[in-house]
Amino acid sequence: MNYGFIKACAVSPALRVADCPYNAQKTIEAMQQAAEDGCQLTVFPELGLTGYTCGDLFLQQPLLDAAEAALREILKASEALQLVALVGLPVTADAKLYNCAAVIFNHEIIGIQVKSYLPNYNEFYEKRWFSDSFELSEETIELNGKTIPFTSRLLIQDDTSGAVIGIDVCEDLWVPIPPSSLHALSGANVIVNLSASNETIGKERYRRDLVRAQSARCNFGYIYCSAGKDESTSDLVFSGHRIIAECGSVISEAAFDDETEILYGEIDLERCEQDRIRLNTAM
Repeated sequence: MNYGFIKACAVSPALRVADCPYNAQKTIEAMQQAAEDGCQLTVFPELGLTGYTCGDLFLQQPLLDAAEAALREILKASEALQLVALVGLPVTADAKLYNCAAVIFNHEIIGIQVKSYLPNYNEFYEKRWFSDSFELSEETIELNGKTIPFTSRLLIQDDTSGAVIGIDVCEDLWVPIPPSSLHALSGANVIVNLSASNETIGKERYRRDLVRAQSARCNFGYIYCSAGKDESTSDLVFSGHRIIAECGSVISEAAFDDETEILYGEIDLERCEQDRIRLNTAM
């Protein structure tokens, strides 16, 4: 019995940049721990299987092959785990490279969300390596021997908890109309965000305000998971900032000085539903 709640966690595991087998193993260990703790939904950082700060290594085929092999290892391990996991990796389609979030459940890739908005200002250079979702020619892809959704409009329904899960990928939350707003209008009551947001003065507070305000505006749960300290290998510093919010309230948060890898929280889906019924201006 779930009593209208979904137990979720945001995980920033130990990471080695460009070491996909190591990153896959740490991801699997975290998934196993989350499953033991009764989690139904587990979220990992953006490009967590490779590392966000790989730079021009993203243009090297050995790294892309290693990321796909790492994903297969995670699929094998997921067969015995009763949870939905979202992991970040680069995916090639039609001679273009995309920044993606793969949704995994019971040895299956349910779908892949493609990042829509690529930051290309200040310290960010994502357009150097990646294409955005607006360049997709098709919304399916052949991967691991199966045809699966490959889109920016992915929604996942969990019949056990009643959650309808939508996905933002990092910068998607920072634009005037985030994809998660459109997901909410299509019925999403839980949004996850796989992120790699670095630290600058005042940015932690700004991120928290973004997540909290978006969860209030759309009346849903929001699980934000950013890259951990092991990404701090270049001129950027990462903190593993993680936030779980619900309808404008921050349920749990892990900030810079928090040494734990897993942040837990329980989202009240019935509250989200009741708030939508009551505050139905746009829903």
